[in-house]
Amino acid sequence: MDVLTKACDDTARMPTHKVAEYLLERLGRTLTAYIANSRSRAMPARWAAPPGSATHATPSDERVTRLKAAHSVFVSIEDAENDQVARSWMIAANPRLDGHTPAEFIRDSKIPAVYRAAAAFVSGEYYA
Repeated sequence: MDVLTKACDDTARMPTHKVAEYLLERLGRTLTAYIANSRSRAMPARWAAPPGSATHATPSDERVTRLKAAHSVFVSIEDAENDQVARSWMIAANPRLDGHTPAEFIRDSKIPAVYRAAAAFVSGEYYA
């Protein structure tokens, strides 16, 4: 099984608040909110709060899809490289995405293109 597929499978098994917590720790509030397409920088912390707590909020299905995609991609690159490379990859202009950033493409729900670019990056292929 390839690294990205394993990361996607593992992410699918995770509660959404844990996914949000992981992204907050590695990407911060602003980038996590941006990826989820939320105008509020405070919302990712509410999504990361455990269900049942007074501050918990549940993101919409569309936001969950974006958060889980970002998590899968981040983890696959982090496992192959490290967290700094994964963060850099998420925010850098990417020639496999026509110069756009993976974070932007996830935000715009162009997730298959990001998966192809991440798989190519991890495997060392030059073309996605």
